[in-house]
Amino acid sequence: MKDKNLVGIGGGLLTAISVFLPALSVMGINASFINYNSGIAYFFIACGLIVVAVSFLGKKWLNILSILIGLLMALLALKYQADVKDGGEVGIGLWVMLLGGVASLVGGVMGIIKKKPVT
Repeated sequence: MKDKNLVGIGGGLLTAISVFLPALSVMGINASFINYNSGIAYFFIACGLIVVAVSFLGKKWLNILSILIGLLMALLALKYQADVKDGGEVGIGLWVMLLGGVASLVGGVMGIIKKKPVT
């Protein structure tokens, strides 16, 4: 696992897992993204799996994609948290999505700035 970026892999997995966790709670009823009848849950899962693949491959030029997806996930998590606070409580799923987005972003930056080992 010398070229694998574990921070990016973890961030992608957290983003993909977050859709199955409760994103919000309104009047005691929990809802997750996977319960919606839209494609947003599949979008988040696909983004998380793309980050995992990019981090697993370890190519420096692909890490730009990981940075962009991580930034998008973090910003969407913050946007959804702001929306939820108007009429309910933020669930653990949105916090995990935020953590996954930030970890994907950090993993992408780490993949770009990592130095080659001296042989």
